Amino acid sequence: MADKSGDMIEPVQEKPWQLERRMQEHHINRGSKYPPFSIEPVPYERQRLAGKGLSPEERLLRRQWVMDQELSPNEPRIMPELKPRNIFKRIYNVPMNILFKALEPVMGTWGAAMGRNLVPRILLTLGGVYVVYYNVKYHPNDWTRIGGFHVYESKPLPYRNQPAPDRNDPSDYCERGFKSRTALLDGKTSAAE
Repeated sequence: MADKSGDMIEPVQEKPWQLERRMQEHHINRGSKYPPFSIEPVPYERQRLAGKGLSPEERLLRRQWVMDQELSPNEPRIMPELKPRNIFKRIYNVPMNILFKALEPVMGTWGAAMGRNLVPRILLTLGGVYVVYYNVKYHPNDWTRIGGFHVYESKPLPYRNQPAPDRNDPSDYCERGFKSRTALLDGKTSAAE
């Protein structure tokens, strides 16, 4: 900083307690120059009952404020413009919006809103479970393909009066069903041989 003569002035170092107080005010004021204030007249019961109680003007002001807190029949207002959605979400939402808009007179506003939120989530979860089940069942990982799911099974527990399970042959390690194949049993791997 410079003064009127152009000489540089050292900025005054803030003391720690001054910085702490400034930060506390900034936090309380939430970034504004002015502290927040309540618009509720006589907010605490002790204020209303202390001394002679409320004056008639304060009583009217308090009564008007309490009445203003009641919502009108058209509140809360739902304004879709305040929550814009991208094109993919709008396309995804169209079938359920149409279905539950038609069911709203039957189910009521709350029931239709709950159904609108829960049914798509349940259907997506169920669809995901079906896709995983289908792939595990019909596209397992075996020696004929690279991809697919492989389901590991635990060894059977040996009980006291049962014989110990047979030890696996080293060639059984990671054979992925090759020994139990039904194709290419004669050793031919191509038609040219």
